[in-house]
Amino acid sequence: MKTAILALLGSLSLLAAERQRPELVIVLVIDGLRPDSITPAVMPNLDRLKSAGVWYTQAHSVFPTVTRVNTTSISTGMLPARHGIASNSLYLPSIAPTVLSNGDYRNLLHWGEANGGRVVGPKSLHEYLQAASMNYVAVSSGSTGNALLLNPTAPYGNGQLINGGFEDGRRVAFPDSLNTALLDKFGAVKGGEDGDQALLWIERVLREYVLGTLHPQVIVDWMGRSDSAQHSHGVGSPQGLAALRLIDGQIGLLLQRLRQLNLEDKTDILVTCDHGFDYEPRADLLAPLRDSGFAADIVTDNEGGSTLFYVKNHDAQKIASLVKKFQATATTNAIFVPAKRPAGGAFRCAPGAVKGFLPGTFALDLAAQCSPARGPDVIVTHRWSADPNPFGVPGTQWIPGKPGQPPHHGHGGLNPYVTHSTLLAVGPDFAQGKVVELPAGNQDIAPTVLALQGVAQPQPMDGRVLSEAFRKSAKPPAKAAKRRIQASIGDYCAELEVSYAGHSSYLTQAQRCAPRK
Repeated sequence: MKTAILALLGSLSLLAAERQRPELVIVLVIDGLRPDSITPAVMPNLDRLKSAGVWYTQAHSVFPTVTRVNTTSISTGMLPARHGIASNSLYLPSIAPTVLSNGDYRNLLHWGEANGGRVVGPKSLHEYLQAASMNYVAVSSGSTGNALLLNPTAPYGNGQLINGGFEDGRRVAFPDSLNTALLDKFGAVKGGEDGDQALLWIERVLREYVLGTLHPQVIVDWMGRSDSAQHSHGVGSPQGLAALRLIDGQIGLLLQRLRQLNLEDKTDILVTCDHGFDYEPRADLLAPLRDSGFAADIVTDNEGGSTLFYVKNHDAQKIASLVKKFQATATTNAIFVPAKRPAGGAFRCAPGAVKGFLPGTFALDLAAQCSPARGPDVIVTHRWSADPNPFGVPGTQWIPGKPGQPPHHGHGGLNPYVTHSTLLAVGPDFAQGKVVELPAGNQDIAPTVLALQGVAQPQPMDGRVLSEAFRKSAKPPAKAAKRRIQASIGDYCAELEVSYAGHSSYLTQAQRCAPRK
């Protein structure tokens, strides 16, 4: 296999000058893949792709650093304020008094019903490509909700979507005709959606059916096994490393299949991830909520290193009291609230705002989380450090829980171990052996895919085209910048680091700082 892969890498470097666009673009999303996990010993195939193409040293996950937020940004090119998925949960008070997991695609369908028939407001990759008479296929070995967000219109009869976990094996794909064909040929997935078999099943379907039968121009392949293994055992654990090796082996088989189909010099490949990973001891971080005196009026959404709060009637006084309580604790980092004081049971967004309406806070707009209809009123990020996990991998993030409970392994916060993500590009339209230090992120995937296929954007996206990675580009590289913004009141001071490339911004980390005297 090594010889075949080396041959493929050699052919990927050849650019057919007369070709207007690639025959195929593949986006590989490796769930929870920290960039420092890509080594010759663990992921040799991916390591060779990294060396052959363009490697981004400053790639970023969208905040909050959780899966479904980033899935939706990948498929739409938008940030949460515009695509509407604020976290890994949904708050639908008409259906449930607490938040619901959007990992279950049925909850997302309820969300779509409440949003006038659309799960996600902006157009997704499928809709853009469909308008250009191009075929898009999304395959996922992640959760059913994650899969749906890769093509939110598929359950409504518009587009092709494959995931082995739909409806207890009775459905593995949309539309019905594709579902029947796959069940007849491959059967249902054995072992549940989080095990090795889910990944092996979806990758086999991709190689043996999607490529040879459906002939898409764009594929998004979500590889989920690394997430479940690292959640259960941690980054650097034997089980986590085994999952990464399994994924890398499947990448090798995919590359081999492209060569067999004579697609090796006609395929552009983008590799990204949704977030990094950290070690998460538990602490009583939500004591300020209990002490507020009005916890019954607040719905809490814990996302690991950050917590979202929905305040009844957007009550400005209760928001202020809650924020004051959290600012008084040493375990709170940055806090986000509306830029303008809510009034009359509603709040308005203020595009470009940096500071919140309360002293010592940042604007929800800065985090691309201002969504008056269904977004949170307050986001609190929690303390983190560079301390290593039990396997010697740096990155510790405290999360809400009872002290003494077993530590967790996860993401969701605003620290560099989860915001720093993987991004590489290889293929005939990309440069060879290039390292790029410009900031980039998951919102940049969709506009880049459309640019590669020559599809115009009818509406501006939050993301940008990664033209600096192209082998041939008339566009000058975007200008990069970094900004550290402080917000303080009394003894409380928080600092937020934001990176910029062109019109795009990327949250890097939040931490406490010394208040100015």
